Amino acid sequence: MNRLQTRLGILGAGSLAASLLTGMLVAAPFGGAATLQDGKPAEAAAKSEVHQITGTVTFDGEIPEVKPLAIPTNAAESCCPPGKSVDAEDKSLLISKDGGIENVVVTVKVEGVEVKIPDQPYVLDQKGCRFLPHVLVVPKGAKVSFLNSDETTHNVHLIALANEASNKTVTAGKSTEETFKEAEPVKVTCDMHTWMNAWVYVADATHWTLTDADGNFSFDGLPPGEHEVTFWHETLKSQTQKVMVGEDGKVAAPMDVKFAPKKTKTARRRR
Repeated sequence: MNRLQTRLGILGAGSLAASLLTGMLVAAPFGGAATLQDGKPAEAAAKSEVHQITGTVTFDGEIPEVKPLAIPTNAAESCCPPGKSVDAEDKSLLISKDGGIENVVVTVKVEGVEVKIPDQPYVLDQKGCRFLPHVLVVPKGAKVSFLNSDETTHNVHLIALANEASNKTVTAGKSTEETFKEAEPVKVTCDMHTWMNAWVYVADATHWTLTDADGNFSFDGLPPGEHEVTFWHETLKSQTQKVMVGEDGKVAAPMDVKFAPKKTKTARRRR
């Protein structure tokens, strides 16, 4: 089977999110109170103590066939420039030919480390009648700007439990902002273009990342000791594993994480 997607999952989107990576700040080395931004340590801290965790998240089972999204022609007429069509790939479960799962959120919370909330908002764009990126990870308390880069009107429908749910219209070229105060995965949809969906994963964590197109991930800057690593996927749910970082900054082996397909309910046999 060909790889269902090759685009790398990233922490942010747009130039604003990219610029945030250059503004990381650490108040003290690990072992004391430290400050992180975007789930990563500053360059100075990384040079003094590089404790890296790596791993791969794979699908444990027969890789399912993923059908294209149902996109009505009349609803997509104003979504793209002439000669182009809406991307119909279903991004809810992206598995490489080797079984690697993309867009798995991987988080670690280190006690005594404070996360610095960026002054600039994270960015989730609406372009070509798709949300970009499909999964955006932000720290608890962060602000997200929902852009509309299309020439048609969208609406941003946030489906949340702990955070405030909302449904706002965003006209062409405009944006709307939301602050997420509680940790949870928030589903984002557009009621005007029903195939559009994405996730804002609000993390109560100090380190976070997304698996790439081959299911790989890595963390830098974790202090020595045992850490609980949480893995979340929009269709495969979540699991946790523990990993030990030695005093020399090394881990015995890369983490090997497997997600099994969801079990379907079967009728109970009558006695």
